[in-house]
Amino acid sequence: MFALPPEAFEIGDLQPLAEAIEGLCAILDGDREAVIEGLAEILRRRTAFEALKRHTQSSRDALKDLRV
Repeated sequence: MFALPPEAFEIGDLQPLAEAIEGLCAILDGDREAVIEGLAEILRRRTAFEALKRHTQSSRDALKDLRV
């Protein structure tokens, strides 16, 4: 019924990310959960920023089309 995606990643593919998180924990003297939550918040804000940027650009393009 459920199948893995054709390009499913191996758990080893996440090793560099896990090591980076451990490094951040050591540098920030924080616990793993807090670091991951902080990174997730950064990603959420970046995603919202990029969406707004695309929306603004498409609105500008639409206005240019009206002026032509």
